Amino acid sequence: MNKIFKKIMQYIFQIFFRKKVAIRDSWIVTPKKQRNMLEFLCWFDRTKSVVESISSGQVDWEHRFKRFKHFNSVTKGIALEIGFGGGRLLAHAAKDFDKVIGVDIHQNFAMSKKFLALNNITNYQLIKRSEMSGISPNSIDYVYSFIVFQHFDSFKEVKFYLDHIHRILTNDGVAHIYFGKNNSDGVEVTKDGKFYLRDCSLFINIKTMKSLIEENFKIISIKDKVVKDPVKNIGESVQSMIIFKRLD
Repeated sequence: MNKIFKKIMQYIFQIFFRKKVAIRDSWIVTPKKQRNMLEFLCWFDRTKSVVESISSGQVDWEHRFKRFKHFNSVTKGIALEIGFGGGRLLAHAAKDFDKVIGVDIHQNFAMSKKFLALNNITNYQLIKRSEMSGISPNSIDYVYSFIVFQHFDSFKEVKFYLDHIHRILTNDGVAHIYFGKNNSDGVEVTKDGKFYLRDCSLFINIKTMKSLIEENFKIISIKDKVVKDPVKNIGESVQSMIIFKRLD
């Protein structure tokens, strides 16, 4: 009975209390309001503690990126994370690369820096989306992104980052991107008036993404079905995944 009551209450909450917001504004402004480290980290990835956040970051870094064959052959010079959020993945990437660069649109880089300092990470640089053009051409060895593309407010944002990836990757550089999966054809975008805080908003069919990537890149690997829990190897994620490099 308690479980049924809990589900009913959750359903009522979803209908009456969830807040509809502008997609981009939610990711830009809301993190700035967080003054407590745990609340700040929870905004990007649900966690019970700062320790758990760094631990979950390690699991995702190890299972979502490092365990793929291409990773060992990637030059470990400079890595770039698209949508670093609180910094939980950046903290682990920094241990494998000489330098990591994180790009995001949120307005609380100060809190991300505090989190990285707690983990003794110093070999990093945080930049705004508008500063992407300042990254030198052919200078990045590895670009990665996880649970970010699915929160974009338009397909143009995907093209924006792909254009920059093509410009900044070294000749042997690799990009490893996860994106929101669309089981229907083409691209599905949630409009601001129908968007609820923290929901996914951009969904791309695997064939559509494949065609887009093949315009300027060579695909190394592509997966429509990604496991939700990589440790227990169970469940199915709402994301698809693609790994690619520049055309020779």
